[in-house]
Parts: sequence; C-alpha cells; structure tokens
Amino acid sequence: MAAESDFPTTGYLVWRLSTRFRAAADRALAPLGLTHAQSALLASLYGLSRGGARPSQRELSDFSGLEPMYVSKLARALERAGLVARPQNRADPRAFSLTLTERGEDLAAQAIAVIVALQDELTAPIGGRRSVRNRELIATLQTLLNAEEEDMTQTPPLTGQDIGEAAAAIRALLDEQLEKAGLVFEDWVVLRTLAGGRQEREALLRGVTQGLRTDRSAIDDALARLEELGLVNAKDDVGLTTAGHALCGHLQEAVGQASAQVYGGMDRDDLATTRRVLHAVRERALAMAGAGSD
Repeated sequence: MAAESDFPTTGYLVWRLSTRFRAAADRALAPLGLTHAQSALLASLYGLSRGGARPSQRELSDFSGLEPMYVSKLARALERAGLVARPQNRADPRAFSLTLTERGEDLAAQAIAVIVALQDELTAPIGGRRSVRNRELIATLQTLLNAEEEDMTQTPPLTGQDIGEAAAAIRALLDEQLEKAGLVFEDWVVLRTLAGGRQEREALLRGVTQGLRTDRSAIDDALARLEELGLVNAKDDVGLTTAGHALCGHLQEAVGQASAQVYGGMDRDDLATTRRVLHAVRERALAMAGAGSD
C-alpha cells in the first residue's frame, strides 16, 4: 500500500498548474506586448467598463483579486503604454478612477480572446472549458479560494506591536555589529553624528539627547567611552580621530550590507507606502507626546 507521502499534495499540484498556465499565458500574450498580469487587469477593467463602471484602483483590486499595490503598479505601467487613463476621482481627490483608452479596449478584447483559446487548449484533457469536469474543477478551486479569502480577512491591521517587533529585530542586527566593536547604540549615534564633522560639545550633547529622547548622562557616558577607546577627541569641539573615522566607515558598511539583505527583493511601492505610514505614525505619536507634556 502506497504511503501518503508518495502522492503529490494539493498545494504542490495547484502551484505547478498555476506556474505552467502563467508561463503559457505570457508566451501567448507576448505578441500583444502584454504579460499575463497586465492582461488580467485589462480584462477586469474591460468587464467592469462594459457595465458603465469607472472603478477605483481599490475596487479593481477587489474585483480582479490582485493586491492593491500590485494593481497600482500595473495601472501606472499600462497608463505609460497608453492603454489606461487614471483621472482623479471627483468624489475623492486622493483616489483614481480607471478607464480604458480606445487602444486599451481593443487590446483587452484581443487579450481575452487569446486567454480563452489558451484555456480551451489547456483544459482539453478533461473535455474543454465547457465540460462537466472543468465546471467541477472550477467549483472546487473556488471553494478553496473562498476559504483562503475568509482567513485573510481575519488578518489584523498594522499595530504598535508589529512596529515594535520589526524595530526590535532591526535593532538586534545593529547591536550585533556594535557588540563586535565593543560599542553600544548611543556610541554609534554619536559616531555617526560626528562623521559629518566636528561639533561644539554642548550642541552635540543637546542634539543627540533630543534625537534619542534620552538622558543627557547617557550621551556623556558614550562620549567618555569613545574618548577612552581613542575614537573621539572630546574637548570643547568634539571630533572623530583617525581610528574613529575608520571604525565608523567599517560599521556603516556592515550595517548597509545587513540592510540590503533585510530589504532586498521587497517591492519599492510597498516600501514607499510603509515609509509614509510609519512617518505618519511617528508624527502623530510625537504630537500626542507633546500635547501630554503641556
């Protein structure tokens, strides 16, 4: 009797099938200058537009099943190609309504015909796309997709805990590099500040203390440690020694390499959105802290 591990899993087969279909679709759509993802967006917009709708990017995301940031990225590319127009939504100036240009509508119709023919070809082994077996397969896949979407709706939005955990993980990477050099975080901030040039001691202490929102004594201690290590000249005007410049450069390179590994491969639009969100969170938190101290 064959063991369960001898059979391919559902997830593996779905992944193989979707990968094969996407590759076949990309090849079939190449003469039109489209990718499968672009054709999916055009086809969705085509279907909605024929009903008179002018969907927003969010509405098109919900309809197509594509991630909002991915829809935004695809829409900009299709706009540059002259296939999609993105006028601002009159009801919400921050949103964009999406419409097909005349050329975009013509290309969408051609892309739909290409995909339909490809579906006929790929489903031929089970009787074609209109067969009973194919309708049963569609129903099964839809059941799985609906279950997954229900699970996704239970994912909580961004919270302070998420931000804190991410910050702690990044800080741990930095602390690992600093520990190798016998330094702590406050030492690193002072070194990085002085890398831009010498500073008057009082101005340096005030600036770093306010920036870190920490006690002045912690920065005094950092200066004392760095001076003892021969990394700074902590007289009235504080500056890095030759050894200090060398160590600061080495640490910046190490931190840069670690950052490249952490952020490498992430979508630039996702990172830009995350930066805006975190900036807004920071500004609101600082405003609330300031109001509380009045």
